Amino acid sequence: MRIVLTTHLFLPGHTGGTEVLSLATAQELIRRGHDVVVCTGDPAGPANPDEQGFDSYEHSGVRVHRYRRGSRAPEAEYNDPAFGRWFRKFLEDQVPDLVHFFHLGNLSAAAIDACRDLDVPMVMTCTDYWLICPYCQLRLPDNSQCLGPDPDHVNCLRHAVAESQPAWVRHAFQRLPRRAITFLSGCARRDAFTHAPFAPLVKALTQRSGFLRERMEHLDRVVVPSRLMHERLAANGVPTDKLRYQTYGIAVAPRLERVAAPSDRLRIGFIGALGEHKGAHVLVRAVRSLPDSTPLEVRIYGRADFDPAYYSRLAELAGNDPRIQFCGTFPNGQIGRILSELDALVVPSLWSENTPLVLYSAQAAGCPVLATHLGGLSEVIEHGVNGLLFPSGDARALAQAIVRIADDRNLLEQLRANSRPPKNDAQYVDELLAMYAEVLKEKGRST
Repeated sequence: MRIVLTTHLFLPGHTGGTEVLSLATAQELIRRGHDVVVCTGDPAGPANPDEQGFDSYEHSGVRVHRYRRGSRAPEAEYNDPAFGRWFRKFLEDQVPDLVHFFHLGNLSAAAIDACRDLDVPMVMTCTDYWLICPYCQLRLPDNSQCLGPDPDHVNCLRHAVAESQPAWVRHAFQRLPRRAITFLSGCARRDAFTHAPFAPLVKALTQRSGFLRERMEHLDRVVVPSRLMHERLAANGVPTDKLRYQTYGIAVAPRLERVAAPSDRLRIGFIGALGEHKGAHVLVRAVRSLPDSTPLEVRIYGRADFDPAYYSRLAELAGNDPRIQFCGTFPNGQIGRILSELDALVVPSLWSENTPLVLYSAQAAGCPVLATHLGGLSEVIEHGVNGLLFPSGDARALAQAIVRIADDRNLLEQLRANSRPPKNDAQYVDELLAMYAEVLKEKGRST
């Protein structure tokens, strides 16, 4: 088969879970003889406005075509006509049997329109909540959980103002009654504020849900990695007959012998994006709340430049605590070695995670996990069985969990012994190919 995969970002410049998953999928499909190309985005855009917004390269045996988004119009986040025109021509040149969207951020749902117009079958794997949330996480600025856009998009507008406006605007907007914001939203949709600087953002936000709901109808399958995501997407308009639950698969390396600690120190780690949503600060606060004499070694892996402002706050919070080390990043192929040197991994996410790949990697390596009791995390980690769970954002509860495994090494061994190895990438692709065949059969086409 000829298959196009899309993702919002890709390697080597970006190494998040979606990027790693889409690369592994492409490589396994290619290994089996399929013709695969990746289409990805780049939020930076061309350095020169007159420069071509598209380029190509190869990474780890995979051909990659990149759209360097130039438009900064708010609606381009979900409807970028320039990308749509390019993608349509791209499909006409490639003539794929199927397109699999792993993410449409930095590209937009104009890709769905292009596939629909050319009658190309479409599968979408939701690695986050982009389909229903402009911020992808269903997480409000105060870190409380969101159920999705309300009918008048008041919650989305409050969120947008909180994220993008000066303090005095934020405070004034938060005091506005709901009916006033609903009125503002309606006026923006009717182009009543054509000259107001806030009008494009308000209009884009209020039209986003309707636009994407129409596109959801044209997808052949929507694949979700957690039961919670299935529930949230169904509640926000994704047709339930299109939804399929499928956990991720990873490249499972041989389990390495655990590297013994040089002392009685408990070695705990964080691996992930250093942004507020991943909650590394919760871990740092937990560690700083424990006596200096607590025998700990904390290794934090992540890029300092992912969110420089957050990283600065995190470093300030860590202070000069010798127990906390910022270790930068490492090639994904080394994750087995990194995990073999840890006694436990901490996943303190503040949003309803989709079962991040690092969680599966830890289970494959026999590394117990201390995780937030949210979303896909608690679907993989069972409290007291293969890890420990704690309330979202609760540094005190996390500190107690750390002390518990530090004081009870028998418990730590039990958690390690109960690790649940995930499916491997070959099994994952087996399931995808079965789904592709099902979709193509419905379309009256052969594989």
